[in-house]
Amino acid sequence: MNSSPQKAVRQLARESRCTNWYGLRGTSKTMLLSEVIRKLSSMMVLIAESYEKAEQLQEDLKWFLGQEGVHLFPQWDTLPYDNFSPHRELVGRRLSTLEALLSGKVRCLITTPQALMQKLMPKEEFIEARRLLEVGDIVSMESLLRILPEMGYVQVDRVEEKGEFSTHGEMIDLFLAEFEKPMRLGWRQDRLYTIQHFQIDTQLTETAELESLIILPVKEVLYSEKHRQFARQQLSKYRDQVAENLRQHMRKRLQDAQFFPGIESLIPLFYEDLDTLLDYLPEDVCIVMDEASKIAERAKHFYDEVFMEYEMSVQQGNLTVPPEAMYIDHRQFQTEMDQRVRLRCFQQRKNEDDELFVGPSTLFNTIDNRGLRQSFEKAGAVSAVGHVINLMHEWSSKGAPIFLNAKSQTAADHFRQLLGDLGIEAMVAKGELDSKTFPWLQWMDSKNEPVNNQGALPIFVGPLSAGFRWIEGSGQPAFVLLTEEEIFGQKNRQRRLNRAQIQAVGNSLEDLNEEDHVVHLDYGIGRYMGLTKIPVGKSDSDFMVLEYARNEKVYVPVQKFHLVQKYVNADGHSPKLNKLGDKAWIKTRSKVAKAVEDIAEELTEIYAARKAKKGFSFPKDDAEMREFELSFPYEETPDQNEVIGHVKSDMESELPMDRLICGDVGFGKTEVAMRATFKAICAGKQVAILVPTTILAQQHHVSFSKRFESSAAKVEVISRFRSLGEQKEILLGLRKGMVDILIGTHRLLSKDVEFKDLGLLVVDEEQRFGVKHKERIKQFRAEVDVLTMSATPIPRTLHMSLTGIRDLSIINTAPADRMAVRTRLLKSNDYIIQEAVSREIRRGGQVYVVHNRVESIFQYGNYLKDILPNVRIGVGHGQMGESQLERLMLDFMDGQYDVLVATTIIESGLDIPRANTIIINNADQFGLSQLYQLRGRVGRSNVQAYAYLLVPQEKILSNVAQERLKVLQELNDLGAGFKVASRDLELRGAGNLLGSEQSGHIASVGLELYTQMIDRAVRRIEQATLVSLEEMKVQISFLEEKIPENFIKSTSQRLALYKHLSSIQEIDQLWELRAGIENRFGTIPESVLNLFKEAQVRCWGQRFGVPAIEYKQNKLRLQILPTTKMKLDALVEWLSEPNSPLRFQPETTLEMLQVPQSMDGILAGLQQFQRIFSDAETHV
Repeated sequence: MNSSPQKAVRQLARESRCTNWYGLRGTSKTMLLSEVIRKLSSMMVLIAESYEKAEQLQEDLKWFLGQEGVHLFPQWDTLPYDNFSPHRELVGRRLSTLEALLSGKVRCLITTPQALMQKLMPKEEFIEARRLLEVGDIVSMESLLRILPEMGYVQVDRVEEKGEFSTHGEMIDLFLAEFEKPMRLGWRQDRLYTIQHFQIDTQLTETAELESLIILPVKEVLYSEKHRQFARQQLSKYRDQVAENLRQHMRKRLQDAQFFPGIESLIPLFYEDLDTLLDYLPEDVCIVMDEASKIAERAKHFYDEVFMEYEMSVQQGNLTVPPEAMYIDHRQFQTEMDQRVRLRCFQQRKNEDDELFVGPSTLFNTIDNRGLRQSFEKAGAVSAVGHVINLMHEWSSKGAPIFLNAKSQTAADHFRQLLGDLGIEAMVAKGELDSKTFPWLQWMDSKNEPVNNQGALPIFVGPLSAGFRWIEGSGQPAFVLLTEEEIFGQKNRQRRLNRAQIQAVGNSLEDLNEEDHVVHLDYGIGRYMGLTKIPVGKSDSDFMVLEYARNEKVYVPVQKFHLVQKYVNADGHSPKLNKLGDKAWIKTRSKVAKAVEDIAEELTEIYAARKAKKGFSFPKDDAEMREFELSFPYEETPDQNEVIGHVKSDMESELPMDRLICGDVGFGKTEVAMRATFKAICAGKQVAILVPTTILAQQHHVSFSKRFESSAAKVEVISRFRSLGEQKEILLGLRKGMVDILIGTHRLLSKDVEFKDLGLLVVDEEQRFGVKHKERIKQFRAEVDVLTMSATPIPRTLHMSLTGIRDLSIINTAPADRMAVRTRLLKSNDYIIQEAVSREIRRGGQVYVVHNRVESIFQYGNYLKDILPNVRIGVGHGQMGESQLERLMLDFMDGQYDVLVATTIIESGLDIPRANTIIINNADQFGLSQLYQLRGRVGRSNVQAYAYLLVPQEKILSNVAQERLKVLQELNDLGAGFKVASRDLELRGAGNLLGSEQSGHIASVGLELYTQMIDRAVRRIEQATLVSLEEMKVQISFLEEKIPENFIKSTSQRLALYKHLSSIQEIDQLWELRAGIENRFGTIPESVLNLFKEAQVRCWGQRFGVPAIEYKQNKLRLQILPTTKMKLDALVEWLSEPNSPLRFQPETTLEMLQVPQSMDGILAGLQQFQRIFSDAETHV
């Protein structure tokens, strides 16, 4: 007999002893617990066996209760005594939950045994550390700026990541860990007058204002002078355990207030005593254990792991605090639980072992829906879906109420449509039918009439992990809750939409440092030596100092900053400095300009020729396509959706598609190709997938076969791993149209490969094919739709320049559950390698070891085999035979090796989700972008990945190598390294896109200038502007133009703004920039406004085809060209007017007299001139 749920909830409220609930499957447990929470006068703490289970419980409880007050307190995402710090966002989640607890805002707290066993910052210290700020408060900026570093915040020029802050003018930008957007706080004198969120990409504030803000620490170690002093005193206790030089190093860090990775594992050094999460809870809290036996097991396993890690850390000679200082042990934990737990929940029905758990027991009879689809063969049904639909008809006929769930509104609408096609009427629940307020328990206790008059089954919207069936005495369901996946098939996992967008690389001068190489359009390659002030007229102006060969210097005024770009070259080698007055630079520039003109014309001609051709027009999406899209096991990223739209639109057009998609590995390019493939085969066409290596062919075959398994499409692969007989059979099927999708290497391009009706060619990494193969691909482009994919980033500026002559789409949003790779720089020793490898293998993963010396790689492999005796190790390098190397890589992919020792040949396109640790030996010998790319081989799934940069024990690193490795170690946030390392990658991308012969031209002038030349060439072809930026000259002698340091403190940001202002070509962009600068830095000083107004004059000249504008002695003089578009009638009329201020010298000069000496006077004069000019934009 099944117990009454309402009765069970009432009994629990009355019972003082711990109660046990058995038989709660699916989400029946969270449904009952949500009702308990509503009835409780205090809060509930729900303990789950693991973090994954805790997340699931939180999601389900929110479905039944709503978002408000349901919090999760996670354990650290690092091992005990780790060299890594927990992720900033996770620490933010923990501390904001503690804040919610202290503020009484928690209804239900979900956590794990590990989180409860770990000791925390004392409650009183936490209360003291938090800062409440309210608009109107009298509080000095300086006091806040002093406190923020002590709370773990890092000062930067521009806030982009959580835990950062910056200051400019009377404003502080601050990114709190618990918010999705950073904050901007504004002061007037010592009074806080505004708190607003702002956007990371534009740096502009949002309109809504906050009245108050609580600033919490972003680290669990407070770093005030008091706490650091206490830690310094504690160090003496570890005299016997740790070498003096290590203690000295630690003292130095404390003295200099330097945070370091893994500081959290020394938390007991900073506080006299520590609390646990239980100390933060109110007295009358109701503690619930979900699967108590598993929690006890997990607690014991965790403490065993703590002890093992402690011993290993001591063995390695690290500063290591005893386990009891950091954690309570599993026995203490169990004692606490036995005393305080009010309820234990179990999925299984009661058995003899459960006699361990004393107290009243309640038995429920529920069944989860996991086996529903699997039982269709026994029932003799044609399909799993058909079987579930038959059951739903049967349950409904017997009076059991059925409720449905879909994850989103769109999914619910589609779910309703699919059910309608299968003969089941459903409706999307709205209004009173809300999962958070619906009387679920009443419906479980008694049979009711259908929810609405029409008898349609309600579909409740929102993420729910599972449904369940409530079984009555007769064995029949008395209540049914079914999710969409339980009917149509389970998705692997739902991605959380908390995505990191990789920031586009900003202005090239923003990351310019002194002594970096730059290229000046007129003088060539020089060295940037900083900004200097030189008197001009009555005031000082900023000039950029460039140094050339023979120590010659050029001083560039702010108006000419657009002529200077940072020099970036693919191989990272320092270029030769040009000599001033030397003709070599002019020759180089002319040669590159000619090549650029040719390539722009060629691209334009190819594009025009393709536009003239007629291809196959694929039909619009149908229900089959929509069903295929719904079966994608993840939520699409916004970029992915946009690119899918581009591809579909191309395919539906009569023009043959030729689109390039760029995006990092794992960002979702393959799914875009799969959707294009499905669209093609739905129209009866065949698809060819061309990849550069056999290994990639095998990998694509596996992923395409799995994705298309529920369709009738036949997927085949042709490669050297197929016998001649198999290849013949595949090719025969291809000719007859029995093979729909063929995946292969350049073997696909052979003459004996004949398709019956090819409609789409997908090319992966085209740049890696030879010239002959590229020519064959070019032939395909004339006949079928072609989709090309590249994992090498393309420069954003180049992308913008080529818009309109090359169909190019970029995916640069990382998947939501992709985690940043944790990176550590360490002196190499056996313990480090043993710990790194054993940690990965313990969690079922694999390890890459990079050793970039072919001559000693087998010797290094033998060394690893000695120190890792039970680990399966494979060794490979680029000089092995191709098939031997491929076999090794495939064996590693199949899990036959735990560790792959290789040179840098590790296949960049490979996706091995289990390989989540990389050890790079002699890391100091690699360049930054090479290290960044190597590190990118791990961390391609939702598992935390680790990179160890090892340097020899005895080696003293050069400053440059040390700085390079330090940069990489600090770039632990996803996408953070893009700005630093992307330049080298982009150079490769630019060469790939435009042809390898262009790489030499890019190297000779640098990427920035090359891109600018492309942009100019394309604009000239399209006649977008009559006067280029370089040709435009503005001379206004009386102006004071500079950005004061008290307005923008950072030199790099001042440089970036100077460059932006001197490069801008559209008046609308100028106003947008001005609004953004005022929003970000406050009231704009007059000298900066003058820069904006001069840029306005320059934009006016470009717009109307006037190459030079000069103001002198109240005269405004305009130089005109034969191509300048003028209204001659209006000119004659104006000249004929009595007392006309206008003077005209045919084909050369226009002059206006009596113009006031002010920028507003000059702009008003230009406004008058407009009456005689035709707008250039109307002649495009």
